[in-house]
Amino acid sequence: MDIFQTLLQVFGGLALFIYGVHLLSEGLEKVAGDKFLSLLEKATGNRFKGFLFGVVATAMMQSSGLLMVTMIGLINASLLSLEQAIGIMLGQEIGTTITGQMVAFNIRGFNLVFLIIGFYLMFFSQNKKWQQIGQPLFGFGVVFVGMNMMSAAAGSFSQLPVFQDLLLALSRNVILGVLVGTVFTAAIQSSTAMTGLIIALGKSNSITLTVAIALILGANIGSCIMGWLASIQSTVNAKRASYAQIFINIGGVLLFLPFIAPYTTFIAMTSSDLPRQIANAHTIFNVIVSALMIPLVTALARFLKKIIPGGEDKSEKKLTKYLDDRFLNTPFIAVSLAKEEVLRLGRLTYTMLKDAEKSYLQGKMKSALAVLEQEPEIDQISHIVTKFMEDVPGDKLNPEEHAMLERLKHLVTDIERVGDHAVNLAEFARQMDKKEIKISKYARKELKELFQVVGETYAVALKAFKKNDRVLVEQVIQSEDEVDKMEKKFKRNHVERIRKGLCQPEADPIFVETLRNLERVSDHSYNIALSLIY
Repeated sequence: MDIFQTLLQVFGGLALFIYGVHLLSEGLEKVAGDKFLSLLEKATGNRFKGFLFGVVATAMMQSSGLLMVTMIGLINASLLSLEQAIGIMLGQEIGTTITGQMVAFNIRGFNLVFLIIGFYLMFFSQNKKWQQIGQPLFGFGVVFVGMNMMSAAAGSFSQLPVFQDLLLALSRNVILGVLVGTVFTAAIQSSTAMTGLIIALGKSNSITLTVAIALILGANIGSCIMGWLASIQSTVNAKRASYAQIFINIGGVLLFLPFIAPYTTFIAMTSSDLPRQIANAHTIFNVIVSALMIPLVTALARFLKKIIPGGEDKSEKKLTKYLDDRFLNTPFIAVSLAKEEVLRLGRLTYTMLKDAEKSYLQGKMKSALAVLEQEPEIDQISHIVTKFMEDVPGDKLNPEEHAMLERLKHLVTDIERVGDHAVNLAEFARQMDKKEIKISKYARKELKELFQVVGETYAVALKAFKKNDRVLVEQVIQSEDEVDKMEKKFKRNHVERIRKGLCQPEADPIFVETLRNLERVSDHSYNIALSLIY
C-alpha cells in the first residue's frame, strides 16, 4: 500500500470515526435531552453537582468542545455563574475520556452487530422511540468501523521511514509531542477524534506509550480552541470561563511533564494492552487534575476576575436574554431556552397590561407612555424568537421536543397580541385624558373588576405553561367563561347607563372597545393554557 492510499485510509477512517461520534451524540440527545436539562437545573446548586453534571453531559454529547460552547452561551444568558461553569468544566475533562475507554475495547466483529441493529431500528422500525434508540447504536457501530480502518492503515503507515523518524523525534522530545497533539487537535477541533486516532495507532502497535501520552496531553490543550473561539464576542464572564479551561488544561500538562517517565511506568502496569494503557493514561490524567482543582474553583474564579477585569458591557443592550445561535448546535437546549425567552416575553407583556390598567383607571399617563415605548421592543423580540425557533433543526429533536417547539411558535403570536391589546388600552387612556372624557363610578368599578380577573387569568396561563400544570389550565378555562359573562353583563349595564344619562356619550365607544380588548386578552390566555392539552 503506497503512502497516498495509506493516508486516505487513515483520514477516511478518521472521518467515519467523527461521523459515528456525531451520530452517537445526536442520538443520545434525542433519547435523553429532557433528562439533560433537568440535570442542568439541579447542577447549578454547588460545584460538586456541577462537576457530576459535566461528566454526564460530556459523555452524552461526546464532545467537550460542544459542551464548552454551550456553557459560553449559558453564561451569556446569565444562567450559569463563572464558578458553576468551572465546576462543570472539571467534570467535562473526565467525561471526555469515556469515549477513549469505549473505543479501547477490542470487540472485533461485534461492532457490526451494533451497526446492523441500529440501521434496522433507524430505517425499518415504525416506532419513533425505537428509531431514536437505533441512531446511537448505529453511531456506536460506525465509530468502531472508523477505528478499524485507522488501525489497519496505521500498520502500513508505521513501516514508512518518515513516520519512524517522526516517532523517534517525538520519543526523544516529549514537549514536541505535546505541541503536535495540541496543533492537530486544534486543527480538527475535536479531542475525541484525536484520542481515537492515537488509540487506533496503539491498536496497530504503531506508537509507543510515551509518545501516546505526550500526544494525549497535547490533545487536552488543543481541546480549548472551540471554547476560546466561542468566547471572543461574548461577555466578560464567558471570556473568563474560556481562559479557565485554558489555565486548567495547560496547568495540568505542566504539572505532569516533569513526571512523564514514572507516569508512563505506572500506566504500563494498569494493563497489558497498549490501547487500554492509552485510554487509562487519558482518564487518570484528567481525574487527577480535576480532583486537584475542585477545591480551588473559587480561588481560580477570583484570579480570573483580577486578570480579566470589568463588568458586563451595558453599552449594547441585548433584546433577548436567553437566545444565542450557538445553541442551535444543541437543539434540545435551544428549545428549552426558547421556552424561557417566550415566557420572558409573556412577563413583559403582563407588565404592559398592568401599566395599561394604571393609566386607564388611575390616570397615570407615564404608565401609558411606558406601554407605548415598549411596543417596538416586544415586536422585535417576537421576531427574533420566531426566527430562532425556525432555525432550530427539527429533525434533530425527539417528538416531545418537536411538539414543544411548535407550541412555542403559536404562543409567541398569542403573547404578542396581548401586547397589542395593552397598547390599545393605553391609547384609550391617553384619549380620555386628552379629551377630558370621564366614565361613571359604576363603569370604573366594573372595569377595575374585569382588569383584575383578566390580568390574573393571563398570569395563571403563563404559569400553567411554564410548569405544565393541568390544574392551572382548568382554572384558566373557568376564568375565560367568567370573563365572557362579565363582558356581556357590563355591556348591558353600560347601555342602560347611557340610556339614563349616567355616562358621557363620548365614553361609549371607548368603554365598549375596552371590554372587547380585555375579553380578547382572556381569549389569548385561554389559547396559551389550551396548548398544553392539544
